[in-house]
Amino acid sequence: MFRFFKYSIFLYLRIKMRYFFWIISFLFLYNQSYSQNSFSIGFKSGYSSSNIHFYNNFFPSNTNTNPLNSFNYSFVSEIQTQKNVGLRFEISHQKKGWKQEFLDGQFYHSTINYLNIPILMNAYVGKSKTKLLFSIGPFFDFLLNHDNEYSLLDEDANTIIDVDYNSLRDNEFGYGLMASAGISFDLNKNKLQLISSYQYNLDNLIDVVERTSELPDISNFNTFTLSLVYLLKVKN
Repeated sequence: MFRFFKYSIFLYLRIKMRYFFWIISFLFLYNQSYSQNSFSIGFKSGYSSSNIHFYNNFFPSNTNTNPLNSFNYSFVSEIQTQKNVGLRFEISHQKKGWKQEFLDGQFYHSTINYLNIPILMNAYVGKSKTKLLFSIGPFFDFLLNHDNEYSLLDEDANTIIDVDYNSLRDNEFGYGLMASAGISFDLNKNKLQLISSYQYNLDNLIDVVERTSELPDISNFNTFTLSLVYLLKVKN
C-alpha cells in the first residue's frame, strides 16, 4: 500500500513538471521571438457579414437564413521574423447572427456579441514595399450579450424563438478556424493593410440534449469580413 501511494505521488509530480516544462518553453520561445524580431501593434476596422447554418440530421430539414451585416473593431499585435513569417494576435468585438424574413411580413433577427480572439500564423510574400499577406489559425469566441428583434404571430413565436441562443441551454464559448488574405503596404515604420477573412465555427451555438424535429443539431456560424488594418512597428 505504501509503495502504491509513493508511486502515485511520483506520477502526479511528473505530470505537473511536464506541464511546467511546456509553459516555460513557450514563454522562452515567445521571449526569443520578441527580442530577435520586429513587433508591431495597431487597430483594425472591418465590415462583416455573418450567417448561421441550421440543419437537423435526425429529422432532415434545413432552415433558410439571411446574413447579419455589421461593423467591428479590433486591437492587433504582430511578431514578424526576418523571413517574413510570424504570429498575429487579435482582440475584437464581433457581431454574429442571422435574419429570417417571411412572405407574410413576419421577421426574426438575432444578434450575438462576442469577444473574438484569433491567434494566426501569417506569411508575407514579396520583396517590395507592397506584399501579399496570408494568415491561418484558430479563433475563440466569448459571449458578451445577446439581443433579438422580431414580429411574429403567436402560433409561430415559440417554434422560431426556441431555435436561438438560450443562456440556460447553450454555450457561451465558441471556437473555430480563420483564414485571411490581403495586401500590405510598408510605409516606413507603418503598415497599411486591406484584408479579407473568413471565420468558420467548428462548434454549435445550440447545445442539443434531446433530438427533436424542431431543434437543429447543427448550428454553426460562418463570417466573412473585409478589413482595413493599421500597424505601427514599435521594435525592429
